[in-house]
Amino acid sequence: MTPLITGTLLALVALAYVLYPLLSTDSVKTNPEVHDDSSVLDPARSDAIDALREIEFDRATGKLSDSDYDSLKSTYTQRAVDAMRAEGSSFCPRCGLRSEKDARFCSNCGGVLG
Repeated sequence: MTPLITGTLLALVALAYVLYPLLSTDSVKTNPEVHDDSSVLDPARSDAIDALREIEFDRATGKLSDSDYDSLKSTYTQRAVDAMRAEGSSFCPRCGLRSEKDARFCSNCGGVLG
């Protein structure tokens, strides 16, 4: 009987340990390292990206013809690229990953950023 009670208690403790991060919303709100990417995006960039997602969905559901899709995609892709270039982001010459503003080394491959 004692092993059954001990096993049940251990299972409950393990379940609580695993589920705590999923059920706790306080750690996400108070942790300064966790942030929403939309707060750092340029509004023009986020609008262009949202529009690209929407036209992809509209095409997949049959609401948008191929010719309309092609013209809208090229327009919004150009807007997103222009907004990214205006942000002044640098890219790693080795792997092409976009780096943080004050980074000296690439976080992906370790290459030196110019």
